[in-house]
Amino acid sequence: MAASRPQVRGDLVVVELDGEAVVYDERSGELHHLNPSATLIFGLLDGSATIRTLADDMSQAFGVPQEEMESQVRALVGQLRRLGLIEGKAEVG
Repeated sequence: MAASRPQVRGDLVVVELDGEAVVYDERSGELHHLNPSATLIFGLLDGSATIRTLADDMSQAFGVPQEEMESQVRALVGQLRRLGLIEGKAEVG
């Protein structure tokens, strides 16, 4: 099975200010605040890359071990998925 390419829902209202984001979900009426790290990753979830690819690129850019970065990206994507902010199915493996 191919790895998924997480994508943020297109109907969310997102406002960024000073490196942080506020996300409004009109479906649920919920408002979410993302810290700078989460905002960066959230902005990259456009459906073009797998979690592993994103983690590899970020690991190189920030000098963080790949395994640690992948774990953090997977955790965030999982949380965003549970909040209903990500489209598509969860990645297996």
